[in-house]
Amino acid sequence: MLPKLYVNGWSCLVGDCSAENFASFMDVRKLRRAETVSKNVLLCAFRALEQAGEKRQEKSGWGISLAMGAGALGSTLKFMDSIIEDGDELSSPTAFASSVHNSTALLLSLFLHIHGPCVVTGQLDSSFAGALLTAQQFLAKDMCRQVLVAITEDVNPLLMEQVQRDPHVFDPFMYQPSCPPQRVAGVFAVSAVPTEATRFVLDDFQLSATADVASCTEPQVSVCSCAHTVLALKQQLETQAPFVFHEQFAGSVFDCKGEPYVRP
Repeated sequence: MLPKLYVNGWSCLVGDCSAENFASFMDVRKLRRAETVSKNVLLCAFRALEQAGEKRQEKSGWGISLAMGAGALGSTLKFMDSIIEDGDELSSPTAFASSVHNSTALLLSLFLHIHGPCVVTGQLDSSFAGALLTAQQFLAKDMCRQVLVAITEDVNPLLMEQVQRDPHVFDPFMYQPSCPPQRVAGVFAVSAVPTEATRFVLDDFQLSATADVASCTEPQVSVCSCAHTVLALKQQLETQAPFVFHEQFAGSVFDCKGEPYVRP
């Protein structure tokens, strides 16, 4: 039986972080070559861990479940351009390394000193829900005692260019932005048993497919892929009240229940 997820800390970011945001956590100069999407989720991870009461440098017993629906799109496009312009043999190794989803997971592991199990889910709109289910498996199999469930999403410049030409070109498979899109990141620190920092309990997870692709949940901000889910879940947690969470997007449905944790 899969365990409940006790939420011990969380942090979300809409837009991009600044160098000053890292002042209390690390030397930001070490991040000078990191992708923006990676830095955004790293900042959220620092804040979530702080809220969860984890201040030790070596975080034994932790794992990482990262969701990236489409990855670092800026680097991906740079890499593809280098292939077109210079051929396979002279394509950019730097852009390639940054374009791989796992590079963000490596950055999290390196700077957070987390050396437990790590899985990256790239399942477009279902990625964050998949990352939560992966965290459940980590905890059910006793692979770690706590998990950072993280997500970070980039802005797709080619998609935005097409949407500007035709606002409905991707209907009904992508949310149509009504304002300029922004990068989104978020991190939840979860465990299978409550800790001194536990504030919420999540249960009854369901991720399923649906033939209904015409209807979907309204997004809070203009994002594509799975980032909208983390913002909607954050909003529910901030109500400090029990909730039933339902998110439908382009052929997939994610449901779960949550309630504030009451200490015995």
